[in-house]
Amino acid sequence: MDYDVIVVGAGHAGCEAALASARLGLKTLVLTINVDKIALMPCNPSIGGLGKSQLVREIDAIGGQMAKTTNKTLIQIKILNIRKGPAVQALRAQIDKKEYEIEMKRVLENTKKLTLRQGTVDKILVKDGAAVGVGIESGLLFGGKAVIITTGTFLGEG
Repeated sequence: MDYDVIVVGAGHAGCEAALASARLGLKTLVLTINVDKIALMPCNPSIGGLGKSQLVREIDAIGGQMAKTTNKTLIQIKILNIRKGPAVQALRAQIDKKEYEIEMKRVLENTKKLTLRQGTVDKILVKDGAAVGVGIESGLLFGGKAVIITTGTFLGEG
């Protein structure tokens, strides 16, 4: 089966890339090692902080999902460095890690033009110097006009 866009990985970047693609009307496939670990945050259950809060606001401004899912799974939110100047102040939200995963998975599963599939990508198909698809461990091949790799910390795992 051919797709317009194939996204490898379903962490924060993969979810945003897949949702943006599907919301633009492109037939999109998301491949992830484990569909029950969508948007997994294995350590710190926070969204924001000095670096990430700016990124989350920018994603939100262009219609992204991360801030919306954060709002739905929020435990607490605070301003960091409140006694310092505005250049080093930032919002940090503590979220319910499991609820965040469940909500993000629900959003992906209910987005038109988006297919979520479990599989470990073990090859990138290349034709004339361009990525034209991927293969997964089971031997299945998926063709696509674009391939977006968002494996993050899971690159090389399987």
